[in-house]
Order: sequence, then structure tokens, then C-alpha cells
Amino acid sequence: MKRIAVTHKNPDFDAMASAYAAYRLYGLDAVVTATSYESAVNEYVSTLEKPLPIVHLKEKDIEDIESLDLLVITDCKLAGRLEPLESLVAKAKKVIVFDHHPAHGQDIEADEMYVEETGSCSAVIVQKMKESGLTLTPEEATLIMTGIYEDTGMLTFTSTTVKDMEAAAWLLSFGANLHEVGEYVKRELSREHVFILNELLTNMNVHAIGSVRVGVSNASNDKYIEDISHLAHKIMDIESLDALFILVRTGDRIVLVGRSRTDDVDAAEIAAAFGGGGHYTAASAVIKDQMLHECVAKLDMILGESVKPVKKARDIMTSPVKTLAANVTFDAAIDIFMKHNLNNMPVVQGDVPVGIVSRRDILQGLKHGLNSEPVSSIMQVEFTKIPPDMPYYTIEETMLAGNHKMVIVEEDGRLMGVITRTDLLRLIHDEIARMPRFSDGRLMKGENGRSKNIAGQMENILPERVFGTLKDVGAMADELGYKCYLVGGVVRDILLRKTNEDIDIVVEGSAPDFAKVFADRMGARAAIHAKFKTAVVIFPDGFRVDFATSRTEYYNFPASAPTVEDASIKNDLFRRDFSINAMAVKLNRKEFGVLLDFFGGQRDLQDKKIRVLHSLSFVDDPSRALRAVRFAVRFDFMIGPHTDRLFRHAVNLDLFERVQGQRMFLELKYILSEKNYRKALRMMRKYDLLRFFHPTLRVDERKEALFDDLDTILDWYGFQFDEEPEAYLARMAVLFSDMERQAVKDVLRRFSLDEHKTNQHAECFKMVKDTSAWLRRSKKMPDSVFTRRMNMMDIPCAIAVSALAGEDFERQVKEYFTVFRYVKPDITGNDLLEMKIEPRTEYSNLLSALKDAKIDKKCTDRESQIRFVQEMVKNDKKNR
Repeated sequence: MKRIAVTHKNPDFDAMASAYAAYRLYGLDAVVTATSYESAVNEYVSTLEKPLPIVHLKEKDIEDIESLDLLVITDCKLAGRLEPLESLVAKAKKVIVFDHHPAHGQDIEADEMYVEETGSCSAVIVQKMKESGLTLTPEEATLIMTGIYEDTGMLTFTSTTVKDMEAAAWLLSFGANLHEVGEYVKRELSREHVFILNELLTNMNVHAIGSVRVGVSNASNDKYIEDISHLAHKIMDIESLDALFILVRTGDRIVLVGRSRTDDVDAAEIAAAFGGGGHYTAASAVIKDQMLHECVAKLDMILGESVKPVKKARDIMTSPVKTLAANVTFDAAIDIFMKHNLNNMPVVQGDVPVGIVSRRDILQGLKHGLNSEPVSSIMQVEFTKIPPDMPYYTIEETMLAGNHKMVIVEEDGRLMGVITRTDLLRLIHDEIARMPRFSDGRLMKGENGRSKNIAGQMENILPERVFGTLKDVGAMADELGYKCYLVGGVVRDILLRKTNEDIDIVVEGSAPDFAKVFADRMGARAAIHAKFKTAVVIFPDGFRVDFATSRTEYYNFPASAPTVEDASIKNDLFRRDFSINAMAVKLNRKEFGVLLDFFGGQRDLQDKKIRVLHSLSFVDDPSRALRAVRFAVRFDFMIGPHTDRLFRHAVNLDLFERVQGQRMFLELKYILSEKNYRKALRMMRKYDLLRFFHPTLRVDERKEALFDDLDTILDWYGFQFDEEPEAYLARMAVLFSDMERQAVKDVLRRFSLDEHKTNQHAECFKMVKDTSAWLRRSKKMPDSVFTRRMNMMDIPCAIAVSALAGEDFERQVKEYFTVFRYVKPDITGNDLLEMKIEPRTEYSNLLSALKDAKIDKKCTDRESQIRFVQEMVKNDKKNR
């Protein structure tokens, strides 16, 4: 035996089925075991008409194996779970691992590793079998189906995935017998099982850890009893638990079985502490050489450390806090209230809270003419202060008892943060969302949309380098006492399952300070922008990570530059353009991957909707309307009804006239860089946005036809050459092609670009307009003349001319890009020197004329070109 499959000790159906699937997939010699199977597996295997290729080895047999060509390990990636077969790993020339427990650790070094978060390991291998085109007998399909059905609870467990379903369907296509599968997988309780179940229910202790109900129980039996895990699901249903851990002494061993229906409890993590493993929803361990009471005590301790603790004030408070100094006047106070859209604010002297004042009270005071009075004259001095370690349920009781709208979080007399009714309501909603829900008597996996954990999606979608960097940021944030978040478009794209390597990190604290330390640790350099409290960390290979201090902003008048101030992550997200771009992911290790979605971004992604965060969004920054168009066409989303109304109102108010020219240019550039830019231009025409670039700018049927031709040429060019021209510039040239020269100058003046960029674009648009007009007048011309004219332009401009020239020049366009622009004479200046041609100042003219002649096929080889030059020199002398 040189090519074998193995699996974990005491194999269950999934272990045995996946090992056999590997045997078939790789054409192995045998499936090797060294321990007994679960009783149901043993019973099933013994009934098969054709015996399975299983070889049972004793420890001595294992020691006698000197080497293996191939070792395939299934349903396991921990060497300890292979006992006593783990020694084979070092003897194998090649090791392949299949597993479905990505949340668990790994200590087997493999040449190939296939680990996916599916309900069963069998489903992972079936996927490979499908790709290889294997066919199965009905008996083989039935065997592998037992593995999927067992580990997914007949496809009903919450850990079941689409891949499990697809694998089951594929096996059914080969005649898998579900009746036979059900006979063995769905087992009735034996007499011994009933006794153990009764003892477990009697000894049950339910721990309420926050909103999570965790059941812990133990039982003992002198006989060895298999299939203890079968009891766990029955107890979960009987007790309606979020998680369950049972310890059963059966013979000379103790079996731990863990089950979880909540993200707050990772069953695999707890089982790993006992040398076991599994999935976060289902795990187990076999414990030897320990007493039952020792294991119970250890389990209680591990649960206390592993289960997420109750949320405390410091976890839910808003910080930093916008405050009012005690001597601030009513006039100044109302301005701050309105800018930050607040209803209540703490009043402070230095960093000591001395009161709370409401916007309503300030407005009432202004009605009575108290404009110049200090807010200290009306502030509420009887307010509630709480410590940062107060648990949320005590905060809830405190706020309800005193009917408080806001409580102050204080430590050592200093203001740490505030908690409002909204903060508390949001937390309670999150806790409720985590609770198990049932529909038609079946458990539905509740998913808290606002703060679910997407670490798994991040790891699958982001490049390994990016994901590793985010983990490094989170680890250092913990060490230095910061809170760090991944924000913006990359979060949106992760949820859309798109790759995005533009990494933006928001830091609650000082982003420049954090970035300096991070750059030093990573061997990178940090570019600091102190004025904006931002930094860029640049690695030696050019990889960049942007850091920004968590901040809020407000606008003193429409389309003005924003005033920026430090703020909490929620306020930082609120200043962003659309809900789909206003989500963040926590990076600190304890909550790595937790998604923050305060404004319904996930819902809008699902509904395919672009929605602003507040009604003055376009008034604050009208350029957001152009971004709305861009995102709508990029993702094929609609602009939401309320956002559409605000959009039209901003157009009617002519607010776009106030947008900075460079911003207008960039937004148009980004729109014309989109694949569906033509749909974007039609949307701009629908909303009457084009006039804000110039009153004469049009997108009509004729221009749509030109864009058709342009896209055809761009696609052809991209197919022919391994380069991507600046498509936006070619599209912009066509967009402006029918405008008067002065109108184009006005547009460029409106863009307010630097002198170099302005001249570059002006020359491009002028050359495109002049050349296309010249071609239309000329109708026909020699290839050399066409080439000289096209060579005067950059590639994007030449492509724009090609679209405007029309089909009469289609041949010359294609030959220009593929042949003419690369043509060079076969003789050089050295050849002219050897021919003793004078003066040398004419060499460039001669070679240029020679190139034209070669393009026009007048002289295509070296000899004819020498004669051509000699004739030119002779004629030149004669003319002189």
C-alpha cells in the first residue's frame, strides 16, 4: 500500500464516507483505519454487498510502514485526532487534507489543503468528484450520502450550506437510496441511550450568559455507549437552548459533545480545549485519564472565558462626545445642535460633566430672547452618571426608572461617553436578533443584519495579503488601546462578493499616531497629513493602506468645503454619501469581522437601491448626485424614490454650479471610466445634469451611434494589445466633439485643472476635432499621410478620431494600430553616412520620407530603400 486515505479515530458516517470518496477520487489502494467505527457505521458497512476497501491496522503494522507515495486525510486537520495514524503524515511524500472545520486550528502540514465551511466533509470532496467527471454506482452514492445526511441532520442543521445541497443532488442523480440512508442515520434511541438522556436532563444546568442560554450537563455509565452525540440534538430541542455541552463517562473514557445555534458560542473552540475538534455549530472530544468532575470544572471555566461577555457601558457608549462649555451662549449652542443634528448634549467644565441641556430647552430660551445667556443657566444639574463597567441590563433599569433620555458615562470624574435611548434600543435589538427563531417548528438561523460577523467572507474574498494586514491592524489596535475599523467601498464590495484592494481604515483616536507605529512595525513608511488627521502607510512593494481619524463634518453653506471634527465611528459613517458606502467592520481581535450597519446599507444592497443618509445630503455636497449615477450604473441599482426627489430638487436649485471644478472633472472622469458609462450619460440627461458642464453639451442619437463605434474600437484594441488606453479620455473627446471650440475652452476652464492637465486635454480635444473634420473632407488619402496625422496624438485621442472618422477609414484605422505606427526604415543614419550623403542635417527628413514610402509599399526591402534614397538625393541636387 503506497496510496491510502485515512480519517479521524472512531469514524462516524461523514469520516468514513469522505475517506471512501477520496479513495475513488484519487484511485487509492485502500482506506486505512486503526480504531473501531461508531456502531451505526459498523452495522451499515457490514451489510454492504461489496465490501469496502478498508484495511484495519494495528500499531505495529503502522510502525512497519516505511513510506507512502500519497496520504489523503479527510474530515480532520489535527494530527491528534488521527491517533494512532498520525505517524503516517511524516512518512508520506505527498499529503492532501480535506476538512470542513475552518474555524478550528490546524497542525498537519499538507501539500494540498481543501478546507471549506460546509456542513459535511463529504460535500467538499463531492465537489472535486463532480469537477473530475467521476461516475458512481448507486451503492457508492448511498454510502457518501450517509456522510452528508449525518453531519447536516438530513440537511436541516443551521450549518448546512448550498454546497451540501448540491452534493446531495449530485449523489441522487446516481441513484443514492435515501430510504437506506435514513434507516442508519436517523437512529432510534437504545435502552442505554434513554437512561443517559434521562440523567443528562436531570443534571442539566442552564447558564444565562448575556442573552445566550447555554446548557451544561453530565452523566456516567460503566459500559461503553456509542453515538452519544445523537442525544445532544434531542436535548437542544427539548430545552430550547442556544448552546449545549454534555460530558458523558462511558466505560473508560469521557465523551464531550458540543452543539451551538449562535455565533456567540463556538463549539469547536471549546472542544479544542479538550483535544477535540469539529465545526463551530457541532464539535466533540474523547477524553482519557481524567475524572468526570475534573472535566466538568474545566468546562465551566472554559465557557466563562470563551462565551462573549455581557455588554457593558464602555461597549455601547458613544465616544468621543460633542459637548457644550458651561459659558456657551444660547445662540452659539443652537448652532452646534443644528450642525450635528443632536437633541441633548452634556455641559462640561474642562473634561468634567456638570449638566445636560436639550435642544428643545435652548429653542424655548431663544423664543424668550435669552440669546446671550449661558447654557449653564438652564442646564439640568441632576443627571445620572454611570461607570464604564456597568452591564447593559442595569443601564436599562436605570434609564427606565428615571425616564432618562441620556446618561453620562464617567470615570475618575472625567467624561468618557454618553448612552442614549437609541443606543440602548439598538443593543436590545441586536440581542433579540441573535436569539433562535422558529418557523413551522423548525429553527431558522437568525442573522443580525446590523452587526453580523463577516470575517469568513472577508477571508474568502480579500487577497491573502490584504486580509493578513487587517488582522495585523486589529492586533496592534488592541495593544495600543485604539479601535480600528475597515470602512467604505471595500465593505460594500465584500458583501457584494467583489474584490477591492483599496483599504481604508478609520481609527477612533489619532490615525497619524497609529499609522506611524504600524509602519515601523511592518517595515513600511508612513506619509502623514496632520492637517486632515490622515495617513498613508506604504509598504516597500507599493501596497498602501489609508488611515483616517474617525470624524464628523458639517457644511456652513450649500456645496461649501466641510468643517471636520473628531467623532465616533457612527458619526463618521453618517457623513458618507450613501447607505451602501456607510458600513464598517470592526478589526480589533475580540470582535474582528463584526459588521456595523447603522443606516440600512445591507437592506439597500439587497434591494439594489442607492439611498442618501439624510435629506440635505445633496445640498451639502451636490457632487454626490454624480456619484449616485456612477454607483447606479456600476451595480445596476436604482436610485431610491426619496433620493430621486432630493436629486431633482438639487438640480432645480442649480446647486451644481457651486461644485468645485476639479470635483466636476473627476466625477465625469469616473463616470466615463465605467463599463456602463452610456447608461450613466443617459441618466445625466434625464436629470438635466449635462448643462452644469456646459449649456451646449448634448447626448443625442448621433452621439450614441458614435459611442457604439468607439466601444467597438476600444474592445478591438483591448483584444489586440496587452495594454489599456485611458478609455475615459477617448470617451470625453467624443462627448465634446460636436461642441464649438470656445465651448470646450469654457468646459476646461470650469474644470480648474492645473496648467499641464488643461493643456494636455485642450490639445487632445482640438486634435480630435480637427483631425476628424480633416478626414471627413479628404475622404481618401495615402496610408503614410493618415499615419503621420494619427502619430501626432496620444492613443486615446487617436482612438476617438477612429470612431469619429467613420467606416470609410476602417481599414486604415486597423492597419495604423497594428502595422503602420510600428513601421521603421530598414536602413539607418549609419547607412546614410556610409553612402556619403551630405548634409547630415537632412538625415531625419530622408528617413521620414523613407518611412512614408515603406508604409505606402513603394519600397519594402533594404535594396529598394537604398535606391529610393539615392533617387531622392539625386533629385534634390538637381532641384538645387
